[in-house]
Formats: sequence, structure tokens, C-alpha cells
Amino acid sequence: MSMNSLKKSSQIKKEIRTTELVIDSNDVMVKEYVAGQWNSEELFVGFSYSFAIKIDSVRGFQNIPPNEYKNGAKNGKIPIESKLNALKNEIHVRFSRPYQKGEIYAYELHLLINPNGFIQQLGSLKIIDWPKQDLSRIIFLPNAGSIFFSSALAKITADIRSKAKIIEPGAFSHSIISHSRKSSAIRIEWGKVSPILLQFNYIIRNIGRKIAKNIKLTSYIPPNTKFQKSFIKLNRNIYQNKDLDENIMVDFELESLDPKMQYTFSFTVQIIKTGNRSIILPNFGTWNEYKSLTSPNTIGESMIQPSRFWPLENPKIIELVKVLKKNSINASQYIKLAFEFVNQKISYEINGIREDAASVLASRKGDCSEMSDLFVAILRGGGIPAKIVHGWIIELESFKLEPHAWCEFFSPRAGGWRECDPTWGYLTGVSCQHITRQREGIIKEQHAFSWIYQGETDVTIEEQISITKI
Repeated sequence: MSMNSLKKSSQIKKEIRTTELVIDSNDVMVKEYVAGQWNSEELFVGFSYSFAIKIDSVRGFQNIPPNEYKNGAKNGKIPIESKLNALKNEIHVRFSRPYQKGEIYAYELHLLINPNGFIQQLGSLKIIDWPKQDLSRIIFLPNAGSIFFSSALAKITADIRSKAKIIEPGAFSHSIISHSRKSSAIRIEWGKVSPILLQFNYIIRNIGRKIAKNIKLTSYIPPNTKFQKSFIKLNRNIYQNKDLDENIMVDFELESLDPKMQYTFSFTVQIIKTGNRSIILPNFGTWNEYKSLTSPNTIGESMIQPSRFWPLENPKIIELVKVLKKNSINASQYIKLAFEFVNQKISYEINGIREDAASVLASRKGDCSEMSDLFVAILRGGGIPAKIVHGWIIELESFKLEPHAWCEFFSPRAGGWRECDPTWGYLTGVSCQHITRQREGIIKEQHAFSWIYQGETDVTIEEQISITKI
């Protein structure tokens, strides 16, 4: 009798499957629980299938009723033949006895994940991008370390007896939900956070033929946000100030610079990522709260205004706002639907320029800045304060900075600005790889750094930013 290579839907009357991800200090295990009723004349003796993630080992257990308990049965479970074809990453399971038509079957699999290529790290922080959206629970055993960030729309509970922390769905869903473009991945980060040091270097050159006087450089540097803390060490002649978008800027002044000469100065910023240790459920605020927040002659009103990149008067954007509002029962769902629209309907394409939101909506393509601008435009069009965020992504393999853009929107329920990334699909916050440099909300079309000077000459400034681990 050969094993079934695949269970067809016609062979199953009803099947329920739950999938748990169990994280320990060094191991990650997937536990799959399956129960159903066999609906075929053919005997159900076992099955084979390929798993999406590379695994190191598999153990199988068959659930049996009390009247079938024999030696070896424990808590109603008995080990069953489970094999792994490592070359194909295939799992082969044979039951201890076959199931006949009409019988209820139940089994569970314990799959030990191969960490190579699956678990990534940023310093001591461990990272997983789970490539499926059907997780029932994520269990962090006591030795695993603290939960740092999760992109899941879920909640955290604690098991008092085992001291495990559990990410599980809220009342609105039976499975943990995420929105990532990467195969509907759920990002999970846990462990210890290592500080990051950014070194800002500026080379000032007078390439003209006359002296330059009163050179003043203004540069945006990483501010404090919900997901990062910044510690700035300033040198002489460097001053710090803030703008209306809660950005931090430094000003450097140089009295004079002779022709064909250059001057170099630098400073450092230490970044500590803070994550979202309390998983966020999609409850950001009510329409009445947002209406009160954006009443005339308030800062909130300035946060729902248009810009060159957010043409809120565009008919297509107006129509999209109406459609999303019509399909939303509240403001929180409107934010969620707007996020899903940008993430799922706009194709990612690097173009090297910053198109406005109306152009992105028309072409249905754009890179991170276009996707973020469209999300900001949809939220502002709906009366919800929003900003675009400019910063970097830390590349995990090379440990280098890559430019990136994402968003902030205000949440009355959270009592502040909530970051999200429509490109990566993170509605509940931003990952350990995101470093904010500046927000663009009230002050439109900002430059990362700029300078002024006096004199009939030509001054150029080159910015160099490096990143190191502390």
C-alpha cells in the first residue's frame, strides 16, 4: 500500500489546521496540529509534502482515542514514522494504523528549523521573516529573550505557568495577520539590542577664486522617535535646534575659507532601537477624535494639508478616499485599508525620482518614496494627520546604510505618532533596520542638508555617513 502523495479536497470532509512557531534560545520549531475526517474509500495511511522553509528534523505524533492506548502512548499521542528527505526538503509520514472513510484523524508534526539563511541577526538581535500568513501563535520560551518587534496585527499574552510570552490573534481574526509584500511575511525580532553609531563627516570645499565667509551648514540628524533613541555628541561650533516636524538639526558655522582650500568636521550620533514590545492591534482612533484633532487653526489642520507630492484635490485621489471611507466602519479600518491598498496594489519599481501621489495612483508603480507619498495623501485626504519619513535601512549582510522612506500617522489612542512602512508591509511599526533621519509634514520638500555663505566664490559640501556597531 503506497502513501498518499497529496490529500485531495475530495478525500477530506473537513480539516482544521493550526500552526505554532516556538522560539527558544537557540532553536526555532514549527508545531503543526491537524485534525479532520477522512472522506475516501481509499485508506489514509500517510502523506508526503514539501515544506517552504529548510528544516533539520521532523517528529510526528498520531492522536489516538483512549481505547487504542498501547505501550508508548502518552497523553493520547503515539510517535509515528516520520522521515525527512533533506535534499528535497520533503517530509514523509506514515500512520501507526490507516484511517478508513468516515474516521476522524488527528496528528501533529514538530519541525526543527534549519537556522542557516532563516534566522538573521543585527548585532545580538535575531530576526525571522516567516513566509506564511497562517500562524496561529508565536511562542517565546523564557530562554529566548525579550520580544523586540513584530509586524503582526496581534497581541501579546503571558503564560504564568511556563513564563512564556505568546503573540496571538486578536478577537478580529483566527490567525496572525501581516501585510508584507515578501510572500505575506511576518517579521519577528527578539533578543538584545546593540547600540549603533553613525559618524557624520562633512568636507567643505571652496572651489572658487575668492574667499568664502560666514559659511553655515544645516543638517538633519536622527531624532528621538517611538522606535529609536538618539544621543548626539556635538563638537565646538556645532549647535542643535528643532523644527515644527519634531526633527533635530545641527548648525555648523565656519567664519571663512580661503580659495582652493577645504575644511572637514564631524560628529557622531548613537542610536538605540526600541522596537514595539507591545504588539499593536488596529485601533488607532475614531473619526470624531480625528475631526477634533484637525479643527481649524490647529497644528493638526496643518498636518492634513496638500503639497506638491500630495495633490489632495486630484479627482482620482478624491475618488479613492471616498471608496475607502465607504468600505470602512471606522477610522482605524480606513487606515488599514489605505495601507493594504498601497502595499498590495502598487508595484515596487525603482525610478530614481520622486513622483507625486496622483502619478503613482495612475501608473500603479513606484518606489518607497512614491508608495509612502501615496499613503500620506490618502490619509490626509481622509482627514488623518500623516507625514513621510526619510531615513535609511541597515543592510544586514553588508551592514551599510541604504536610503529608504516610510510614514508616520497620528494615533489618538496611542497618544502620538505611529510609524509604518507601506513598502515593507509593516503597519504596526518599523523594524530594527529602520533609522529615521527626518520627517516631512508641516515643512515641505526638505533637504537632508543645506548651506549658505557669503562671497563671490563657489562652495561645495560633501556629506559622508558611516555606520558601526558599538
